[in-house]
Amino acid sequence: MNVAEYIDHTLLKPDSTLENIRQLCGEAQEYGFAAVCIPPYYVHDAFRWLESAPKKYK
Repeated sequence: MNVAEYIDHTLLKPDSTLENIRQLCGEAQEYGFAAVCIPPYYVHDAFRWLESAPKKYK
């Protein structure tokens, strides 16, 4: 059982940087988290990164 599949990886600090969000998305892909929760102004960038990243988990 992979517990990560049930966890949302979250970074909602208002002073988050684009690099912080990129790292969060990478960790979500690496460990197979169910979702990422981020400030709304980073959603477009996160979508692009996660969509183009190799899929490890389904």
